[in-house]
Amino acid sequence: MQYYDWKSHYDAHITKVADKNGFRHSRINNDTGTGEVITCSVFPGVLAVFNDLHILRCGKAVPEAENIVEITCCMEGRYECEVNSRYCFYIGSGDLSIGTVGRTEAGGGFPTRCFSGLTLFLDLALLEKQYARLLPELGIDLGVIRELAKQKPRRFVLHNRAEFLTIFLSMAAAESSHRLPALRIKTIELMMLLSDSDLVGKSETPVYLSRKLAQLAKDVQRQVTADLSRHLTLTQLSAQFQTSPTAIKTAFKSVYGESLRDYMRACRLQEAQRLLRETDLPVSEVAAAVGFANPGHFSVAFRERFHMTPAEYKKSVHFEQ
Repeated sequence: MQYYDWKSHYDAHITKVADKNGFRHSRINNDTGTGEVITCSVFPGVLAVFNDLHILRCGKAVPEAENIVEITCCMEGRYECEVNSRYCFYIGSGDLSIGTVGRTEAGGGFPTRCFSGLTLFLDLALLEKQYARLLPELGIDLGVIRELAKQKPRRFVLHNRAEFLTIFLSMAAAESSHRLPALRIKTIELMMLLSDSDLVGKSETPVYLSRKLAQLAKDVQRQVTADLSRHLTLTQLSAQFQTSPTAIKTAFKSVYGESLRDYMRACRLQEAQRLLRETDLPVSEVAAAVGFANPGHFSVAFRERFHMTPAEYKKSVHFEQ
């Protein structure tokens, strides 16, 4: 696929860094963050795009191209898909999404500021022309893949299907070692799996959220992370945002993929890790700064997440420096 412009999907500044064995490395950045994109022309008609993004928003709408199928697997993080400027749905870790380019989804973002995943762009017209005789012999049916991609009104989505995840993990490993032949083999395997007509109609479509509820979750996230030493209850947040605790819980988990309580615990421990690494604050002061009134409870929580106590972590990073 020589003509398809993958850059059109990114609302960001893109700078080429290097070419290695057919894998092109690029940096992207905008006012919401940075990331790395690695692209590779797998076959004529197949383009692989590997994303490692730490950015809040960079997706944008592209013109509809009914012969270009977009297959995305999320390895880590979350991707927000906007639909007709009215609704959002979320692709999380382990999810597979298939659709034609430029359908109803208009742009998107990454609410956790983290997205690691792989997108394959298939030019069905070019593949049909280039490999008309070979594809049937390999058990690849582009008609089935086209049918999956054109499902309406929502995209075709599968959650944590082991057979697909195994292939995508192998593709990611092939990219990291710049092994194009291995990537080609796994691409063929993926297309064979997607040629199963039994998949049609078995989409595990995620819950759609109104933009109003999605914005509520983001407003709550900004409020609770503004000062990690504070503990705002659902009752307090409900009063502040004039909505029910249930609405907050539902919206937050849909957008961020975990409960508000678990999300805040992770944020506190990540910030604690940063403070231990970058400051000379005693462990007790770090604990207080991230909302742990009891240093003992802080040490237990820190060890559960990072497999060492705060004191051990502080000593290890200062020793390395």
